[in-house]
Amino acid sequence: MRVPATACFEGTHVIKLVLSDLDSTLIWRDDHVVTPFALDAIHELQAAGVHFVPCTGRIFRDLPRMFAGDEAACATAVTSNGQLVYLNGELVERVPIDHEGLLATVSALRDVDDAYLVVEYDGEKVAVDADLDFVLAHPDNFWSVAQALSDVPEEPCYKANVRVVGSFGRCQEVAAELACALPELDFVCPMPGTPHIDITPHGFGKDHGGDFLMERLGLAPEEVCCFGDAENDLAVLRHYANSVAVANAVAVVRETARYHIGPADEESVARALLDIAASTRAGRMPAFMCDNG
Repeated sequence: MRVPATACFEGTHVIKLVLSDLDSTLIWRDDHVVTPFALDAIHELQAAGVHFVPCTGRIFRDLPRMFAGDEAACATAVTSNGQLVYLNGELVERVPIDHEGLLATVSALRDVDDAYLVVEYDGEKVAVDADLDFVLAHPDNFWSVAQALSDVPEEPCYKANVRVVGSFGRCQEVAAELACALPELDFVCPMPGTPHIDITPHGFGKDHGGDFLMERLGLAPEEVCCFGDAENDLAVLRHYANSVAVANAVAVVRETARYHIGPADEESVARALLDIAASTRAGRMPAFMCDNG
């Protein structure tokens, strides 16, 4: 249950933990790297004593490159949609995807000609039960995959998705079909416009990682602020009262979030981080939370 929003005046809670989605939220450039302006904003936030946490569907090893090599900016992170949580660079929480569920996903996709399962182990992406020639014929289908296996490996899997060769609308159709067939798993489209489906345990999301870190850091829900734009951000946006959507977010995210800022490509999240840093130093809530809702 979402906690009530914090009033905008001195003497209340202040923001001490920021959970930010990356793609099309904090990061908007084609190279998927944070801008110098945004990196400076993160440094300012950290200097004010606020914990900055990338909260993403990506894996941890992707983050240093996305943060221009600044590992201190991403050492504490919620990755794989909450399944892997890091605190100061140390893996402190892990929740695997059910192996039987992944096998069932492979089975459900056998009659779907334009989609296939991809599992990831130690940063290596592998297609499962897919024609490798078909996979290699579509190298532009999000991150490329160069290997295929006949079945899902036995070792625990913390990152899996379904790649769809087609439109984003077709991707949404496949996600809906899989969700109906496999209620033990959730299938969400994390990047609007990209035919890519993330798989997580049912009812599981980024909020799990947020709560894990919040409790480790001795904070309260009222001291957490989260930013997002896509379906895989819904769990965390519904969970925390201080939820923020960028203007380019999908409709359901804009409807879910309590607060609204400008689009990602106008550095809106970075500007909000600077507002949080100044407000936390002053012992009050951020101005953008007082000006809109």
